[in-house]
Amino acid sequence: MASPRELPADVARVQGMRDFAAYLEIMADDFDTDRADCERQRREGKQFVDGRWSSMYVGDFLRTWAAWLQDGCLREGAPFKGDVDPLTWQSLALQIHVAHLYE
Repeated sequence: MASPRELPADVARVQGMRDFAAYLEIMADDFDTDRADCERQRREGKQFVDGRWSSMYVGDFLRTWAAWLQDGCLREGAPFKGDVDPLTWQSLALQIHVAHLYE
């Protein structure tokens, strides 16, 4: 990775395809846990529950990922281009990590 930014621990462990597949499982489990936590909070009467994930649906997540790439990597002077280009399994994991938070 070209940037000296510190990576999230789960992303830092991704070094190859097997690691990336394991990372996808971690993210899927995190999504399921987040949705369950949000539902529990709603049942407890909390009106405004956001959760950790900015998207509840795959299509929304993919659009958010694309928006982050446009804003953070593709425009002139983009701050994260060096973090994802050249593409590696780890930089792909980083993109997914950031996209799940990006609004």
